[in-house]
Amino acid sequence: MEKRKTILDYIGEVFSIFGIAITAIYIFCFLFGDDAKEFSSMFSLGGSGISLATAAQYFLVSIFIVALRFIFFTDTVIKRLSIPLRTVCLVSSVLVLISLFIIIFDWFPVNMPLPWIMFIGCFSISFVISFTVSFINERAENKRMEKALTLLKKGNEKSDV
Repeated sequence: MEKRKTILDYIGEVFSIFGIAITAIYIFCFLFGDDAKEFSSMFSLGGSGISLATAAQYFLVSIFIVALRFIFFTDTVIKRLSIPLRTVCLVSSVLVLISLFIIIFDWFPVNMPLPWIMFIGCFSISFVISFTVSFINERAENKRMEKALTLLKKGNEKSDV
């Protein structure tokens, strides 16, 4: 039985996503910041870091992503939908969300194909890493549950005798 999440769990998810996103953007600032300064509002400070406005935008994206995860991965809103379909819907929604932020906040020139290719590449890599970590975590949890169930069954067998 899965533990019912509280608002603190969702806040933790927001800060987890935000932390990973900010770490990634700082790596990009270090590697490409000075070169990208002229092309992107995200890199307005060049290799020195990101602006407060960009950090706030990333925080808002993190909130929206957690809200989308709530919509697609709890039975509160959507009652019957397979996990693969929920995943496709979530990933598609996040792609649309981030694309809107790119356009609204001028994260990079929307008329240039190279930034879009790089964005899709980074998004794909992030998705594969997230999916792999989630898969490994779920397998470990299933093994723990299986072990606990086996121990519980052994305990019930002894009490029946």
